[in-house]
Amino acid sequence: MGNTLEHPDWVRRFNLFGDIVGDPGRLAGLHPDELLATARASTGLDDLGEADWPGWTETYTRMLTAIEDEARLHALGRVVTRAEVLKVLQTRLRLQHEWATRPALLAEPVDGPLFVVGPPRTGTTILLELLALDPQLRAPIAWEALHPLPSEGSVERRRELSECEQEFWADVHPEFRTMHELASDLPCECVNFLVYDFAGPYYSMMYDTPSFTGWQLENLDTLGRVYRLHRRMLQTFQHGPTAGQPAAAGAAGDGGPRRWLLKSPGHLSTLAALFAEYPDARVIHTHRDPRRFVASLVSLLSVLRFMRSETDQRVVLGPIMEMTYQLFLEQVIAQRSDGIVPDDQIVDTHFLELMSDPVAMLHRVYGRLGYDWPKGHDRAITAYLAAKPKAKHGAHTYSYGDLGLDEDHVRATFAPYVAHYGITEE
Repeated sequence: MGNTLEHPDWVRRFNLFGDIVGDPGRLAGLHPDELLATARASTGLDDLGEADWPGWTETYTRMLTAIEDEARLHALGRVVTRAEVLKVLQTRLRLQHEWATRPALLAEPVDGPLFVVGPPRTGTTILLELLALDPQLRAPIAWEALHPLPSEGSVERRRELSECEQEFWADVHPEFRTMHELASDLPCECVNFLVYDFAGPYYSMMYDTPSFTGWQLENLDTLGRVYRLHRRMLQTFQHGPTAGQPAAAGAAGDGGPRRWLLKSPGHLSTLAALFAEYPDARVIHTHRDPRRFVASLVSLLSVLRFMRSETDQRVVLGPIMEMTYQLFLEQVIAQRSDGIVPDDQIVDTHFLELMSDPVAMLHRVYGRLGYDWPKGHDRAITAYLAAKPKAKHGAHTYSYGDLGLDEDHVRATFAPYVAHYGITEE
């Protein structure tokens, strides 16, 4: 990454329309009541299930107000945000209708899910994709997370529709492709389907909304609602051929049920809530030299927000993310030690181990989890990695000087974490 963040010419020209009319807000409104009325009118549905999901509407209103007041969106950012929010509201209304009219869906069991959890840039994505090669496991796919119901069209149509929500971002900022690959047919993070609650982690990644963050820290009961939504979405995906993928995709090769495979760095800060919803969950906790993941994370997060705003937040985000992930990681150490989360249901892995010998590392993980190793899984992993070499879309580069970080300070900040898990410096 260079010393400055820049938009491609087509984005710069599009944003000039905001200057032409004097304020990008005049091009695309983000008024909570108007957007919700539009969603209701366009779907013919009215019920958001507030009785079942108390506080949902207040959370939505607070988040959208904070985006409007604080996120400093440019013209394209406003248009995209309006489209995303409207689509989320429409889907939420359709989901609530589905849940209200198909009670059998709510009885779907979700047993022993496996979560990949760790700081961003610690190998969570490639680990998810390699685990998803196992026919015993079932990961949500991006297109079904974003368009979970058949009322939105055929599978082919929903795949096509999800392109703008996944693959469009490499057009907005071409360098993003070197940081993180998004594609409609890849396994996706939980963030993609937790988007249907505005207390989920998606919005805090994409927008600078400090007032909402402060409110949420004072209202942590929203986490229980988010994890109830998490379960409800898995039930929706797996409830027969009309709910998402064809029924065969929800069963193992022998006709038995497949275990859910899930991933999000966001779970790192909410492990207690995760285990409260899924007491039988297993977690793979990924680790890496903090000097690498903190800088890479700040670079990525800055670009995600720059796609929607003219503001370069790298220098500001650097110290914030250093402090935030120190808190998250030390909290997990304490929770595992104190028994707040079940230490014996968590398996630790290291980025360098994954990079040096992924097959051997996964064999070790399967042994710890008590999972059977699938026939031919070694070859499947090797073939997948051969078709997806590191830096396939170019190298992700960044400079500590551009990120408001000091490498020695980061090393000192995370020294207890590194020592606790025996992490090797890169």
